[in-house]
This record gives sequence, C-alpha cells and structure tokens, in this order.
Amino acid sequence: MKKRLLFVLDSLTIGGAEKSLVSLLNTIDPSKYDIDLLLFKKGEDLEKYLPVYVSVLPVPEYYGFVYGKRFSMGKNITYQYFKIKTSLSLRLNNYAKKTLHSEQVVYKSIKKAMSSIENKYDVAIAYSQGMPTYFVANKVTAAKKLAWINTDYANTLYDKEIDYESYSRINKMVAVSQHTRESVSKLRKEYNNKIDIVLDIINPDLIVKMAEEEQVNEFDDFLVNILTVGRLVTAKSYETAIEVAKLLRDSGYRFKWFAIGEGSERNKLEELIHKYELEGYFFLLGKRINPYPYMKRCDIYVQTSAKEGFGLTVSEAKILKKPIVCTDFPTAKEIINNQVDGLIVKHDVRSIFDGIKRYIDDPYFKEKINVQLNTIRPYNSVNQLQKFYQLIEN
Repeated sequence: MKKRLLFVLDSLTIGGAEKSLVSLLNTIDPSKYDIDLLLFKKGEDLEKYLPVYVSVLPVPEYYGFVYGKRFSMGKNITYQYFKIKTSLSLRLNNYAKKTLHSEQVVYKSIKKAMSSIENKYDVAIAYSQGMPTYFVANKVTAAKKLAWINTDYANTLYDKEIDYESYSRINKMVAVSQHTRESVSKLRKEYNNKIDIVLDIINPDLIVKMAEEEQVNEFDDFLVNILTVGRLVTAKSYETAIEVAKLLRDSGYRFKWFAIGEGSERNKLEELIHKYELEGYFFLLGKRINPYPYMKRCDIYVQTSAKEGFGLTVSEAKILKKPIVCTDFPTAKEIINNQVDGLIVKHDVRSIFDGIKRYIDDPYFKEKINVQLNTIRPYNSVNQLQKFYQLIEN
C-alpha cells in the first residue's frame, strides 16, 4: 500500500528551497507514494515544473482571503479582523525591544484563523522553516513529521524558544548542509538527537538541458559578462555587488554585471545604481524562470551573499563549469575548493573586487580553474534521495 505524503511550502516562487523541492518531487518514485502539496500562495513560476502525480491542495482559507477570495459574510469579517491584527502586529514588532522574525509574528496573529487540514498522512514534510513548519507541527495530523531547515537558522531573527514549541512536535529535523546541522544542534540537546542532513536535490542533467533552452541577448561578446542569481533581499548583499561594480568601473575594466532575481530591495538597489551612475554597467534583469542559459554563457559567476543555507546557485554555476567568486558564507567550503575549482573571498568590497580582477587579469589562472571544473565530476545530489527515503520509511 502506498504511503501518503504531504509537503508544505509557502509558494513555488523562484528560490533555492523551491527549486530543490521541485527537483525532489520530480525524482520521487510515484509508484511508492501518493503525494499532496500544500502552498500558501498559488500561481508562482515553478508550479509548471510539478509532475502530474503531485496533487496540489487548495490554499488554506485564510490565505485565500488574503489573496482575494471571498467567503460567507461571517468568514469574511473574521478573516478581515485577523488580517488587520496581523498588519498591526508587524508594525508594532518594528518598535519592540526584542524584534521577532516576521513569520513568527504572522503565525502568532493568525493561528486561530488557520483551520487544521482534514486529511491524515503517513508523513508530513515542512520544506522550510517558519510558516510551513508551524503549520505541519500544529495543523496537520501525520504519523511522522519532518521539518527542513534551509537557511542559516541559528543566525536568524527567529526566537528559538518560540520555535521550540513547534519543533518539539517534529520527529525529524533536516538540515541542507553540515554547517546548518552543526549550528542547529548546538541550540538544544534535543535537536542534536533528531537532526539529519539531506543536501538540496540537484540534477545536473536537467540543468545542462535547461541551459540550452533559450538564447541570451543581453550579454556583450566584447565585454566581461558577470552574473549573480538570487532574490533581491538583504542576505544576498547586492549593495556590496554594486559597490564592487563601481570599483571595477573606476579601475577601467570593461564589463556588464547582470543580476537575476526579484525582491523587496529593488527600489533601494536601483537608487544605488543611479547614485553611482552604473546604468550601463549593472543590470537588474528581474525574475527568470530559467536562469541557466545566462549561467552557461556568463564569463564569471559571482555570489556576494552574507549568508546562505547551502548555496544552491553556486552549485548550479559549478555544474555549468563557470569560474566562480563567492563570499565565505559558512557552507561555501562545502561547494568550492578555494583556488582549485573557484575562489572563496572575504565578504567585503575589496576582496570580491580582487577575486573578479584575478580572473580578468590572469588568463592562465582562469584557464587552470576551467580545466579543473571540466575534470571533476559535476555536483549531483540525486543520491540524497536515498536518505530521503530512509527518513520516510524508518
């Protein structure tokens, strides 16, 4: 008899956890499992890559209301109350002595408005910290509950004592890197006994195939084309990237730097690009469902992140044999062998500049990196599927 699985995630917008989940769902053996997927928001770009055997459940009613669906008058009044309460709580949180993560503020405000899911499952899987974990822990009936941690959780604004109320109801916590596992296990002795590692699922054959699907018209063959992929949020440190671009421009280098991703920092970054007169040098391309043609054709891939749960886009650029400059976020050494198949640099403007400059100024060094990239086996985490099965079956 097939086991019944439930996956829960905020949405399938373009991001590391979202791409990893889509890859996992496309890799699971559907003859063994009936798979449901619950999203708090539908209509995002990666949904079209879901396999046909995954059943996408209706959005929870409260989130349906938030995104425009209307119910009976009584429910509408109730949901509107919780919506106003949430908005007020988020504003007050900005002035609190101890600021909480916004996900905690939202869940605390709406948990009474969130109905428990009616279906019962063999295994329920929260594929991210925050709301998916709170929902699986408190609103789902399942014989076993798993919770993925795909960020540098120990260094986030999540109040760890508040989260313990939910994690204590989780049977297994799953970290996407060794660093994440170590940092989480130090938070509580109980965590150390129930946290495992399953790396983000990446299928290199699919990435190589998708890299050939589209043409790239923005690149200039007569300049150095630099690429960064990631949401326009603080953790990705695009402000630092723009500062580096200014230094490259002022030093006389001829280049174009392209950023693929969207997010809350766009206006701030556009202002900074205008301030430094970098309109012809630094380009915010917005969302691209398929960033891999850009990765394949760029000259240098740069990741300026202050922190990463794993560093999925760096792994993807490595699969596509790109010279990489990435900052020394905790999991960088799990992906890059410094000065062998890429460069790991300090998280400051001068160090990132020097890394890019080295590739441009020293073609022999760049060629040495390229030779190594073409020699090593590409990163492939499909074998992590067996670890996933063990978590489900044990």
